[in-house]
Amino acid sequence: MIMTGKTALYLGAAAALSTTVAVGYFAMAQDGQGPYVEGENVYVCPTVLDKNRFFDCRVAGERTPRFKQLPFIDNETGERFLKTVHAYFPVNCGQYGCAVINNWDGFKQGTLVGQGVYGRYLMDSGWYLDFDSSGKTAAYRSDVGPQQGHALYTKSNSNHASGYGTEACFDAMVTEIQEENPNFPISFDMMNEMRAECGLPPEE
Repeated sequence: MIMTGKTALYLGAAAALSTTVAVGYFAMAQDGQGPYVEGENVYVCPTVLDKNRFFDCRVAGERTPRFKQLPFIDNETGERFLKTVHAYFPVNCGQYGCAVINNWDGFKQGTLVGQGVYGRYLMDSGWYLDFDSSGKTAAYRSDVGPQQGHALYTKSNSNHASGYGTEACFDAMVTEIQEENPNFPISFDMMNEMRAECGLPPEE
C-alpha cells in the first residue's frame, strides 16, 4: 500500500480497475514474463525529455485526464472507498528513489514512489516507478511488478525484430498494441520511442 496519512492506496482493488489484466496474466505468465500487458499495467518510460524537461511516463501521455478515481482504505477503520485524486503528478528520481514533488491530493511531498534513472518524471496516480530488465525506467501499476514480487518487465521484440530498420517494424508494434487494446492512445513520445526501437528516425 502507498501510505497517505491515515489513508492508504488500496492495491488489492487495483486489478479490478482493468478488465484485461486477468487475460494478460495467464497469457504472459506462461513464458515467465509475469502478469504484464504493455500499456495496461506496465509502460517503459521515454528516454527523451518533453518540452517541460520531464520524462513523460504517463501511459496516455498528453491525453491523460486531470483527475481519476482510485481505491483507498482508512487505516483506522478499515473502510475502503473510492477517492477522486489528480490523475498524475511529478516526481524526482535521485539517489534515494523517486519522490513526489509538492503536495498532491492523496500524495504528500517527498513520498517515495519507487526508483528509476535520475531525472524528473510525470507518472500516473496508482502506479510506481522501477527498472525494467534492460535498466530503463518503467512505470508499473501498483498491483504488479517488482514491488509485488514479480520479475522485472522485459519488453519483447520477437514479433517485429525481423523488420528492424523498416516501417514494417513500426507498423507491427502498433498492430500488437491495438490487438491488446484497440482503444489504447499512442502518444507522440511513445510513437517516437517505438520508432527508435525499430531503428527509425523520429517524427518531427
